[in-house]
Amino acid sequence: MSIAENLHSNSPAGGKPLPCGINRPLLPIKSYYFFFMAAVGDLLPFMALYMKQLGLNTTETGIIYGVMPFVGFFMRPVIGAVADKFHRHKLVLVIMTIVTGLMYMLLVTVPQRTCEQAMTFTTKLECNTQDSFLEDCTDAHGQSSGKCHTTLSHLANASSTRSLNNTVPTKCSFLCKEDNDFQACYTNDTGSFSNEICDGVVKKGKQLKFTVSNIYTILDAEITQHAPDNCKIFDLKDIHHKGEAWQVLCDSEVSLKCDVVCGSTGSYDKSFFLFFFLFLMANIAFAPIFPILDAATYDILGEQRHKWGKQRLWGTFGFAAFAVTSTFVMYYWRKPNEEVNYTYSFYIFGSLCFLSAFLAYFIQFSSDIKCGQFIKNVGKLLSYKEVSVFLFVIMYFGIILGGLEAFLFWFLGSLGSNPLVFGFMLVVNCVTEIPMLWIAGAIIKKIGLISCLYLALFCYGLRLIYYSLLYEPWMVLIVEPLHGVTFALMYAAASSYASIIAPPGMSATVQGLLGGVHFGFGKGIGSLITGFLYGRFGPRWTWQCLSIISIVILLVYFLLNMFVFKSPHTPPTVKENDVTGPEGEGADADQQLMPSSQSDTTVVNSGNSQGNLWEDNNLTKV
Repeated sequence: MSIAENLHSNSPAGGKPLPCGINRPLLPIKSYYFFFMAAVGDLLPFMALYMKQLGLNTTETGIIYGVMPFVGFFMRPVIGAVADKFHRHKLVLVIMTIVTGLMYMLLVTVPQRTCEQAMTFTTKLECNTQDSFLEDCTDAHGQSSGKCHTTLSHLANASSTRSLNNTVPTKCSFLCKEDNDFQACYTNDTGSFSNEICDGVVKKGKQLKFTVSNIYTILDAEITQHAPDNCKIFDLKDIHHKGEAWQVLCDSEVSLKCDVVCGSTGSYDKSFFLFFFLFLMANIAFAPIFPILDAATYDILGEQRHKWGKQRLWGTFGFAAFAVTSTFVMYYWRKPNEEVNYTYSFYIFGSLCFLSAFLAYFIQFSSDIKCGQFIKNVGKLLSYKEVSVFLFVIMYFGIILGGLEAFLFWFLGSLGSNPLVFGFMLVVNCVTEIPMLWIAGAIIKKIGLISCLYLALFCYGLRLIYYSLLYEPWMVLIVEPLHGVTFALMYAAASSYASIIAPPGMSATVQGLLGGVHFGFGKGIGSLITGFLYGRFGPRWTWQCLSIISIVILLVYFLLNMFVFKSPHTPPTVKENDVTGPEGEGADADQQLMPSSQSDTTVVNSGNSQGNLWEDNNLTKV
């Protein structure tokens, strides 16, 4: 008896239950999901903060976040195909899990940049029709935060003795933003704001950009009168914006928050390149883990693939337990005026990865997970309109995910968010994701796979428009429960769809393609596009734009399914001989593993076995 036959002969869910009712073959799957996602929750939500702590600037961080998803996009299906080719899924899963843990732990060896290389901080610019000045404040104790004490107030305290002159970069770039449009001009004249003073050149927008050649020229121009408590005021003169200017004036009184970078904004030194290399290796190893695990899960579940969500939710339990714990521990154990120590999180991450690798040894992989000709078969799959459009929609979900992952916390921070808000957001996300994964199968059977994607697009539209109207950071918790629909239900439906359309022997490959499109290509594009929109037009316009796009894609996808595609609410089916199996053979090699009488409609609506999805021909080629 083959492994597949043995697995599927004991129980409807793929194995003989233990006395307590736990399915034996699924136990290592549940355990792996729990502990590996626990590792993810322990560390990955805080990676951007760790990069900032190392001294990587926004440009370098953007490069890293933009490149890594594309690496995942290409490596997921490639490594999945290699595992299919040699029938070594378990070995690949074990090795990749161990390498992931090692590479992330090695990130603690990346040297932290010193204050001499570059410093970043924020301050406030007050601009009106008469002049402009910087208002910089410390906390109630007069202390600034961070290892380098990079605030104008701190530098001003040291400027009299010039004790920092030899260690702090003096050339600084300012990017100042405001939520509403205003008019401003850079001028060498004195007087009030007018077309004459501005030489007819008036800038309209929500931000100002300029540089200061020597920060100490501003520090020497401190205004001591009318300065609020714990604040210092500095006159802003001698700035550079496409040439020299004496001052900047605005058509009305506006208050702008400024991000200041002193020193090079593109250092690209040892710290950057070492971090980039280690993070790259970690992401290559990380990329195929979930596609292989998901393929094994669907294979063991057999006719009850709609129960995938109930296996995956154990990962959410693990993520929630460690992400929330890490957030509160780091917040409450942090000493005043000291940086958070992430070292323990890296070591915990590695330990949990090693434990997950041990558990992976007990996962049963059947002979159904084997190699097809990757390029040819995926090309055949993409030649059908339904599949191509489906993958585009999944990519768009990844675009939104990439944008929110990179900039939502940033946006809330600009609103003055307490770090605990981030922790509570993770709590809400996990609390809503767990029950949604549990009932995802029932919802999919009730309304269909494609309808679940419609619902996710609609809920993303609501979330994004809500973000654009948000001014109180704590109010974000009201809309975060929609995460259960926009991610948990969406990905449960998407992975089930991918499992159904997978050619015989290509389940790991197609799951890798799905993960690559969503978490790789989509997230990479999302990080880059959202970063451009965020910097060019501001966060609120960015969220509004993405919200409108979500609704437009929802309407277009609905119309395509209703009036263009032949099977509007079911996964596609193609001819068996459209796909070439191993060694150049047809799909017959695996046909004994596939029931021959189920239709694709039955699969969607009742969660039965894969059915002979490769025998019908009701799909339109591109």
